[in-house]
Amino acid sequence: MKWLDVADADLNSALAAVKYGHDPVAAKNLIEYFHERFKDGLPYNERILIEFLGHAFGKIIEEGSSADHAFGLKLKRGEYERESTLERDVIATAYVILLMRNRWTYLDARGQAANLLFQDGKGDKAVEAAYATYKDYFRSFPNDILEGMLPPDTPVISRDMTG
Repeated sequence: MKWLDVADADLNSALAAVKYGHDPVAAKNLIEYFHERFKDGLPYNERILIEFLGHAFGKIIEEGSSADHAFGLKLKRGEYERESTLERDVIATAYVILLMRNRWTYLDARGQAANLLFQDGKGDKAVEAAYATYKDYFRSFPNDILEGMLPPDTPVISRDMTG
């Protein structure tokens, strides 16, 4: 079975790709995951299902989107494909949250995330925009899931000056 060993972090990433970007592959993967789980009577991530359906239903009812658009399978008419910054934005947001949990100020954490993801001291505005977009979604995630979103060996250093 294709979706037997899927991690919650993968489901969270796919859901974020559908909600905050346009990734028809991620949308189809979520739908396949739930279809296989339902078909075989296996447990599934209820939080992801409810959030995915709530997002799609909201798009259908509040914005008049078609089901294909609401579930992230197609772009709306007049929209166009852009290079996705989703992965970078998720990393930036996860890193800022982790650093702030380790007593970094927001401005310092934003700068550190920009240094990780951009060259030549640029990227503060991109990190700021990413954090504004995703902070409410990722804030409740435990540290281990957020750390799993970062590139390997990314240091999350504490700013605790008491010891």
